[in-house]
Amino acid sequence: MGKRATKVDKQVRINELVKLISNGAVTSDLIRFASDHWGVTDRQAENYIRDAREVIIADINQDRSMVVAEMLHISRTVIKKALEKGEYNNALGAMKLITRLGGLESK
Repeated sequence: MGKRATKVDKQVRINELVKLISNGAVTSDLIRFASDHWGVTDRQAENYIRDAREVIIADINQDRSMVVAEMLHISRTVIKKALEKGEYNNALGAMKLITRLGGLESK
């Protein structure tokens, strides 16, 4: 039996699985990764995967107003950078997103 992971090790492993899931890895990929890199059993890998998915769900379930605020802020940054580079179509796209997020479009 291998050495038990510390709380820090566990969190690092969960964060790594979150990244892999975000990049399209499926369960079999994740189990193989955990086995190859950390030498854990399939059952332990599935526990890490469950925890990683809970992290993803928590991220998605943020307060709606916070998510909208972040998207608006990022869109404003995109507009600024696009205009600086003369990428007017990108700036217009970000402006359209702000219009939709803010409920400003005409009906």
